[in-house]
Amino acid sequence: MLTPRAWPAKIVPVKGQKMPLNARKLAAPTKNRLYPMVTSPLMLGTQSSYFTVWPPRTRVWRWVLRAVVGARRALALAAVACVLACRAEPAPVDRPEAAPSQAKAAAGSPTPVKATKADPSVSEPPATGGAAADAPRTGEAEPTGAGEPATPQEPYRVLLVGDSLIATGFGVLLEKRLDAHPHIRCFRRGKSASGLARPDFFDWMSEAKRQVKNRKPDLIVVVMGGNDGQDLTHKRKKSSRVRWKSEGWEAAYRERVDALTDVLLDGNQRKLLWLGLPFMDLRSLERKLVTIREVQQAAVAARGEMASYVDTTSLLGDGSEGLPEYVRVRKRKHKLRDDDGIHFTMSGSQYFADKVYPEVLRVLNLAPAED
Repeated sequence: MLTPRAWPAKIVPVKGQKMPLNARKLAAPTKNRLYPMVTSPLMLGTQSSYFTVWPPRTRVWRWVLRAVVGARRALALAAVACVLACRAEPAPVDRPEAAPSQAKAAAGSPTPVKATKADPSVSEPPATGGAAADAPRTGEAEPTGAGEPATPQEPYRVLLVGDSLIATGFGVLLEKRLDAHPHIRCFRRGKSASGLARPDFFDWMSEAKRQVKNRKPDLIVVVMGGNDGQDLTHKRKKSSRVRWKSEGWEAAYRERVDALTDVLLDGNQRKLLWLGLPFMDLRSLERKLVTIREVQQAAVAARGEMASYVDTTSLLGDGSEGLPEYVRVRKRKHKLRDDDGIHFTMSGSQYFADKVYPEVLRVLNLAPAED
């Protein structure tokens, strides 16, 4: 766009330029001269690079330019005046000085407050030895009647850990369902293709310590083991491995499950809910999971009341062997599993999460959230 600095102070005819045919026809009868577009501020935005004006001897354009420049100067001066007026500080207002006796009374003595009768409907807290003694503990439930669900003073912190079941649909939907409860705050840490057999790929011992330290959960929900039907390796690859189906495999795997539960419970400071792996349609994988489920269930049962094991096959099944192919979710019939026979569909993951949700509330002794 043309700036005001590009406007010439004096209009000069352009010489040596060829006139377009339409400009020649316009200039011939009126004896006008041809000037480029930049010589007039009033012709900005026109499509043609040429236009016809009256000869400079009429001084019309000189007057127009002077008027435009004068108007711009006036607008600039008005803007500067407005800025100066806005920045000007208001004049101080004279206020009568208070009497010495009044000033001394205002500075030295507090204003007396008239005593009123206490309202019997408002109960005052009893006096105690200190505020720290009455501070509620995090997640501590208020006392209720026998058999009634507890109401925590602060939301319970629930941590979900596991393999691809937690990393994908089921874990995401269960986390969303638990977060919707007013007394639960849920966290999730999943790693696909992980387990306890390959710490050289993903070390759940170190990750569990990190998650417990950062999240400080009241309950940990675990589901893993689908990838553990193989040789047990160590974090250091040079160490010897325990072969799958060997005599010492179950004992070595039990040690890893016990080590993980030690880290998660951390001296029975929290509760543990271990979800057993559901039935797999892939027969070769299901034969491995039979051994893995037995070892996990025995390790969790040895922890007493602070840990519990849930058989998800009976939880999801309809009484027959294995799992149903189709389930009802939101009053519609959907396929439970993907074509691989291992992972769940999104509708199947929702069905699985809806079945596990009451088990989490049971361990926390919470009532279901009102819809």
